[in-house]
Amino acid sequence: MTGAAPVFDREEFWRVLLGCLLTTQQKSTQGSPVDRIIEQKPFSLSLRECLQDVQKTVISVLTNFGGIRMAPTIGHRARLNYQWLNNGGWAPVEDQFRKLATQRNRAPHRDDARAERQAAYFADEAFAGIGPKQSRNLWQWLGLTRYEIPLDSRICKWISTNLPVKVETKYLGDERYYDAVLDYIQTLCERADVLPCIFDAAAFDYEQKRIAPEVLMSRDSKGTTEIGYLNPNGQIVIRDTGMPGTDKFQRIYQLACSKCGHNYGANGSDCHLRLCPKCQGGADGLRLGVAAHA
Repeated sequence: MTGAAPVFDREEFWRVLLGCLLTTQQKSTQGSPVDRIIEQKPFSLSLRECLQDVQKTVISVLTNFGGIRMAPTIGHRARLNYQWLNNGGWAPVEDQFRKLATQRNRAPHRDDARAERQAAYFADEAFAGIGPKQSRNLWQWLGLTRYEIPLDSRICKWISTNLPVKVETKYLGDERYYDAVLDYIQTLCERADVLPCIFDAAAFDYEQKRIAPEVLMSRDSKGTTEIGYLNPNGQIVIRDTGMPGTDKFQRIYQLACSKCGHNYGANGSDCHLRLCPKCQGGADGLRLGVAAHA
């Protein structure tokens, strides 16, 4: 993640907070009712629209919009959060936001994960209906985090399929279990020199498309250089570096080994057959140059 951190805006924070409530146990893929109502312009559940009776307004809007479940539950949670914010809650929220924005405005550092996790704990405790996953989703959605990621079903599926651990999603509501899984992922990402938010995007994209590795192998060379592509040897495409490769018309791609975390460069035409240079006896990787998180 590069570029300046966003500036705090109460309306945007409220929209994202409601988005977290709306996306809990509901599909939010592009074009779904949840996606369409969150992306409304103007937003029909803005702070201004909720001024008179937030619970009644949320239930009414969601019910009339159609296709969205748990309107009464979401309305109740929205009321509790609205009241908390207006009874002194905005100040600590803005304080957490500023802390994250300050470190987001500079190059990432592993210690940044501590403040991000504390912000997640804060959101989990402060807001009704926001557990370990959505407390990470909240700050990531606002564009402020790079280490703490929401472990949704697609990310967990990728981890369980491609790494030597199995994530039990039924236990992710337990903060200690959630932290343990995230600690493991952050350690692997550090070894691979990849920010967890980049891993999150790659794994999510891969599972979102629901394309099995053997299907990707049958596609043209473009498919085997897509972010998140996993070759039969467990090598994952992390990013296109944009640097010229050693073969004609090729660029260098960053690959990471899902077995040991080693990362290295390879020509795009080789991504589908590469073996890890460190643990599988593969050929030496190409020089990557700028790190993935620069």
